[in-house]
Amino acid sequence: MRFLQIFGIAFITGFSGAMMPGPMLALVIGQTSARGFMAVLAIVLGHALLELVTIVLLMTGLRAVLLKRRVRGVIGLIGGAVLIWMGSDMVRQATTLTLDMGTTGTALGWGRLIVAGAAVCVINPYFIGWWATVGAGGLAHVAPRSAGEYVTFYVGHELSDLTWYAAVGLVIVSSRLILQDVVYQALVFACGIIILALAAWFIYTGLRFSVGGEDRGD
Repeated sequence: MRFLQIFGIAFITGFSGAMMPGPMLALVIGQTSARGFMAVLAIVLGHALLELVTIVLLMTGLRAVLLKRRVRGVIGLIGGAVLIWMGSDMVRQATTLTLDMGTTGTALGWGRLIVAGAAVCVINPYFIGWWATVGAGGLAHVAPRSAGEYVTFYVGHELSDLTWYAAVGLVIVSSRLILQDVVYQALVFACGIIILALAAWFIYTGLRFSVGGEDRGD
């Protein structure tokens, strides 16, 4: 049950970063148009390798810090506040968003696609901000007790990225362009509602940890 909870939190919160327009989405659209669906897998692999480094850092130097109840509480409150901003922004902008970024271009080789999948995140302040708030907040709340639980969080997060970008790639290669924006807007709106609900839970548990008792690893 605990593994399922960790996976679910990672999977749901992952959409708050994956679904909003940005350099990675533009790269996926352009390279899927140029190379086909397999470009999605290479780009997401590069992105996942970068986030693996992030998770490893959290497993080592930051793990002890995240186990402190008041630290978990503060991070949870910040993460919840950021999720409220993200969720409300997704709901508000849903009807105006478009996947048509006018992005085409030269097809990159497979190695360059993997590197590009990581590089577009390194240069994106949104990526750093997400892991500093929402990502750290999710980890602070679930407080993984073992390498297996960290792996569960990582897999859940990466599957949310893969699910979204694979859906975008399939829409592009199947040429269902008339439905593209409509489906995208509906998905963003629905995800925004879920993110808002999760934000409320983050804030509730953040408050509980902030006023709780002694530190413990639960």
